[in-house]
Amino acid sequence: MKRLLLLLLAAALFIGGCRKAPPPEPEQNTPPVKPVKPVTLKVGHVGHDHHLALFVACDNADTLTGGGVTLKKVEDKKFYELFDNQQKIADVEIVKVGGGSKMPAALAQGVIDMGFGGVAAVVASADSGAPVKLISPLHSKGDMFVVKPDSPVNTWKDFVKAARAAEKPLRIGYKSPKAVAKLVFEDALRHEGITFSQDPSKTDVKVHLINTKGGGKLNTALSGDLVDGYVGNNPFPSIAVEKKMGKIVSDLEDLPPGNFLNHPCCCIAGNTTVMAEKAAAIEAMMVLFLQATDIINADLDKAVAAATRWIGTSETVERMSIPTSGYSMVQDDQWQGTMNKWIVAMNELGTFTGKLKGLAPTKACELAYDMTYLNRAKNRLGKTDK
Repeated sequence: MKRLLLLLLAAALFIGGCRKAPPPEPEQNTPPVKPVKPVTLKVGHVGHDHHLALFVACDNADTLTGGGVTLKKVEDKKFYELFDNQQKIADVEIVKVGGGSKMPAALAQGVIDMGFGGVAAVVASADSGAPVKLISPLHSKGDMFVVKPDSPVNTWKDFVKAARAAEKPLRIGYKSPKAVAKLVFEDALRHEGITFSQDPSKTDVKVHLINTKGGGKLNTALSGDLVDGYVGNNPFPSIAVEKKMGKIVSDLEDLPPGNFLNHPCCCIAGNTTVMAEKAAAIEAMMVLFLQATDIINADLDKAVAAATRWIGTSETVERMSIPTSGYSMVQDDQWQGTMNKWIVAMNELGTFTGKLKGLAPTKACELAYDMTYLNRAKNRLGKTDK
């Protein structure tokens, strides 16, 4: 019996030893997703409705999910979290900066990383050698010529006649030396042969151009009798009409000789020293701005709601102001052609004194633009410029 038990035990050990061990678990070929350390991206704006894409993107963040990009509010109008395919890639800070040359200056100084502002000021900053480039079209038109409500000037022809007959220079305000409206107006004056100067001591000219040092001061200067009229961007002219402080004579794009029909006014610019480091965040924000621009063009009510909430203007003003503008991030032939005219005009006016001085528009654009992030964002959304 004892022998039988030993034989059975030996057989069991033999059979067990012949069994194959279970196969090893297959190796995973897909590497684990590496967490990305979020960057801080500071986005600057001037605080008027030409920069609606930013306001609409923030206010409609819950519906903008194209390209896998999402934005989460942390503190309204100030701090947001940016996600790409559910992974946080940036803490976004919204910063209000001054208009004209102040936004590009803030870019160059590292106060902001990307900013919304006028094309003329951005290109002039690039000319100076500052680390600033235009990275996307944004907005066109929306600049007006405004005079006092009781002025006999009702048309551009009226103004030309009044300026030529004036015994002392007419005073026309502008918000900053590199303002788009000022450059368009100067082009029209030159075409009409009307002499002008920014030097108030010169009395042998027909127009004195007065720097009000800010768009918000245009209507104050007009109502305070510091100027006879002004050239500036909406919503300030619409505010003047609402408050009966002024009347609109003309949309500046309609002024002769017609060089600036549908003229580019505002753009998005970036600081070239940080764009590579923050490329993913900049590209993701472009994805949001492209979708926001579609909303602006499709839904005036949402555009007006965002503008009034961020700027503090009335619904009446924004329903008057927003339709005077064109909102587009498309670098098409029309946009590029008018930008070329900008560069020619800025050279003729002596605005360029640095690396863009005397350059042909094509060469100047190569130095002043970088559309890399915009084009990547368009690819993610399946958009083209056609």
